[in-house]
Amino acid sequence: MKKLIAILLGVFILGMFASCNRMISPDKLPAQAKQFVAANFNGVNVLSVQRDGLGYDVILANGTSLEFRRDGQWTKVDCGLNPLPAGVLPANIAQYVSANFPTNYATKIKYDDRRYEVDMNNDLELRFDKNGMFIGADD
Repeated sequence: MKKLIAILLGVFILGMFASCNRMISPDKLPAQAKQFVAANFNGVNVLSVQRDGLGYDVILANGTSLEFRRDGQWTKVDCGLNPLPAGVLPANIAQYVSANFPTNYATKIKYDDRRYEVDMNNDLELRFDKNGMFIGADD
């Protein structure tokens, strides 16, 4: 009997994990995520949207990958080797980057409620607190 319960529990858990990541239509994104894409990547087609338990993973036709929470707040924007659109970086972070790295640009930003991590095209990773104040860099 214990084996049967363990097998059924294993099948149930496996089924839950298999259904966690699923492709959805771009129009099923939360309004905030759709507005972000339209404002910062206007005219760039959405290739895929995958929903998981934590939020949404979006791939754009230009190779950009985006991550959003369930409520539509962005958590990651990765433009590969291309610069982030001007509206993605918070204003004080954009000012810091342009003042301290005038010949470089940001290619990726991650946000996790405590801090921002910004990857630059010169292989530096800049860290900022949740208010956008510079706290350090790694190379």
